[in-house]
Amino acid sequence: MKTCKHFPLCGGCRYQDIPYPEQLRMKESRIKEMIDLFELSVELKPINHYQEWFYRNKMEFTFSSDEKNVLICGLHKKDKTREIFNLEECLIFSPQAGTILNLIREFFKESHPPYNKFNHQGFLRHLIIRETKTTGQLMIGLVTSTSDKLDKKAFLEKLFSLKLDHKLKSVYWIMNNRLADAVIFENKDLLWGDPFITEKLGNLNFRIFIDCFFQTNPRGIENLYQKVQKYAGLSGKEKIFDLYCGVGSIGLFLAREARFVWGVEIKKEVVDNALVNAQLNNIDNISFICSDVRKFLAQSDISNIDIVVINPPRSGLSKKIKRCLLRTPPPVIFYSSCNPQSFFTDLKDFSSHYKIEFIEPFDFFPHTPHLECLALLKRFQ
Repeated sequence: MKTCKHFPLCGGCRYQDIPYPEQLRMKESRIKEMIDLFELSVELKPINHYQEWFYRNKMEFTFSSDEKNVLICGLHKKDKTREIFNLEECLIFSPQAGTILNLIREFFKESHPPYNKFNHQGFLRHLIIRETKTTGQLMIGLVTSTSDKLDKKAFLEKLFSLKLDHKLKSVYWIMNNRLADAVIFENKDLLWGDPFITEKLGNLNFRIFIDCFFQTNPRGIENLYQKVQKYAGLSGKEKIFDLYCGVGSIGLFLAREARFVWGVEIKKEVVDNALVNAQLNNIDNISFICSDVRKFLAQSDISNIDIVVINPPRSGLSKKIKRCLLRTPPPVIFYSSCNPQSFFTDLKDFSSHYKIEFIEPFDFFPHTPHLECLALLKRFQ
C-alpha cells in the first residue's frame, strides 16, 4: 500500500496506513453514530469521494534548524509538535513540493537563519505554495521577518531555474514581525508575475490571491456546489443569502439561476476578491456585503428570503446567529461544514423549525480524519 516516506513522522495524514475504501467506511460510520447520538431522523446519502492523492491546493511550510544548525523547511512532527522535519514529498499536496522545498533550502542554507519563535530572532519564517488543479498554475510566498534583506533578483533567478510540471505565475515576499507562530500578512510585496492564480470550477473562473481562503479540494468543492445547485431547483425567482461567502464561489454558482444573491463576509480583502470573481464571470445579480454575519442578520429583513446557504467556521454558529435565523425562518437552508460536531449541534437546534431532508458526506480530506458534510433543511409548514 502506498504511503508517504514521512509517515508516520508527519502529523498530517494519520490514516495513510488504512486502505482508502476502509477510510470511507470509517467516516460513514462516524456520521451514522452522530445521527444516532443527536437523535435525528434523517436520510444519510452515500459518501462522495474523489482523487485520493495530490488533492490539496495549498500548503504552508515552516523554517527551522536541526541540532547541527542546518536549515530545515517542512512540517511539524506528529508527536513533537515543537519540532520541524525536512519535507521531501507530500502525497496529498503536489508532486512538485519536494523539488521546490529542496531548492529553497539550498538557496538559503548559507545566507539567512530561520526565525526562532521562542527568542524571536532570525529571518526565515514560512513558505506558502498554492497550486491550481485545473489550470496548472503555481504561486509561491516566502514569509520572513524584517531582520534582514532579501536578494530578490537571486531568489527569483533560483525559482526560475526550476523545471516543473506547473507554470510559475506568481511570487510574493511576505514580511511579518508578529510574535504569533502563524502566517500573518503584515506586509506583502509581489516580486514577480500576476497577483493571483486562476482556478476553474465548472464553467466559472476564480482568482486566488496569496492571502485569501479558497476551499482545499477544488474537485470536491465543485461537486458539492453542483449538487447544491441541483437540490435547490432554482426557477430564476429566488432571493438567496450566502453567509460566510468567502470569495463568492457558491453564490456565483447559484446566481446564474436565481433572482439575486447577497453574500456576507467579514474580511474586506475577501469581499474585494469576491467582487473581482463576479466581474470576471460577468455575473451582476450578486452583491457582497462586508459585515459580521450576526450584525448583518440582526439588521436584515429575512422574511422574503427564499434560501440561506451557510458554510460557517469550524466552530459553527453562535446562539445569537441561530436566534436571528429562527426569528423568521427562511423556507430552505443549505448548511455545510467540515466539523461534524458543530454541524450536528447546529442541526439539532434547527430541528424544532426544520425537517432535515438529508445529510450528505463529502470526503475532501483523504487520509485524514476530516470530513465535509452537507444538509438540506426545509421549514415546517
